[in-house]
Amino acid sequence: MPAKTSVASTNSRKRRSRKSVAKVIPTPKPVVVTQEIKVAPPAPKLSLADYREDILARVRIHNYEVNNLVKDVQKGYDFVLPFGKKAYNYVTNLVAAE
Repeated sequence: MPAKTSVASTNSRKRRSRKSVAKVIPTPKPVVVTQEIKVAPPAPKLSLADYREDILARVRIHNYEVNNLVKDVQKGYDFVLPFGKKAYNYVTNLVAAE
């Protein structure tokens, strides 16, 4: 079997000219105006006691979330406190050594 030989291609690259894009003229579409009939919503059938229960439930949820936030912030403070004390002592020792 004969070995393959690599021959450089002598074909020059051909470039095609771009065809111009046809201009599209938009045609105006007719505007359709629809008029909605406004109907009043039905009257709520909730009593003041229902609203009071809802507000109390929301306040309980809010208090629960805020208490958890305070606990998380306290945990973060307790975690960072030793590093702050260590940095403070390091800097005061550097200043006192001068």
